[in-house]
Amino acid sequence: MGTQANIKLEFTDDGIAIIRMLNGENRLNNSFLHEFNKVLDLVLENKDCKALITTSEGKFYSNGIDLKWMTPLTDEKRDQFRASLADSIWRIMHFPIPTVAALNGHTFAGGAFLAMGHDYRVMRSDRGWICWNEVHMNLPIKDDIRDVINNKIWNINAHREAIVFGRRITAPEAKTLGLVDSVVDIDHLIQEAKRLAKHALGNNNIDREALAMMKRNTYTRQVYTSKL
Repeated sequence: MGTQANIKLEFTDDGIAIIRMLNGENRLNNSFLHEFNKVLDLVLENKDCKALITTSEGKFYSNGIDLKWMTPLTDEKRDQFRASLADSIWRIMHFPIPTVAALNGHTFAGGAFLAMGHDYRVMRSDRGWICWNEVHMNLPIKDDIRDVINNKIWNINAHREAIVFGRRITAPEAKTLGLVDSVVDIDHLIQEAKRLAKHALGNNNIDREALAMMKRNTYTRQVYTSKL
């Protein structure tokens, strides 16, 4: 078990790592990404760990980028942060063990991208939305992050409703649109996340290197260069 300032890591007896984000709205900024990646390092160091679950407590899974923190930054610093956020999401996309996002509450914008980077998503049934609200903020979706959507969301209706129009999608609708794999009551959220992880593993453990290779082959990250 390990703890950063705003993130708690638990290793369960059945070989699953549970990362709990415990900073209220779990806004994404440099400090959060630093802590998050440090905890991911600890997960990888545990060779007995078979799967990873990320979740939170209370009203939010993640309310997206910390705009209050980011607004005063220079353009260069903003670009550096966006690159770090993309790297973190793609790290989850290519993580060498099964990953499940257990969405305990609202999952907005950058938080929704982080959730989609996981192999599976389970969402609580009675409250919380998943939403990409960039259209309402007149913000473009950068290439490296857009590739996450294109790799993970194949339902054209999901693209239209959740991303183009930025609608707040409830759990039942998210299941219908294929944004989440399962919907359960909050008391069974972690149990269902474990079930999905164990389903992914099957009867035999999957070699970490083989799984990471397969994810890289399946979820291809393009290389973009700045346009002068």
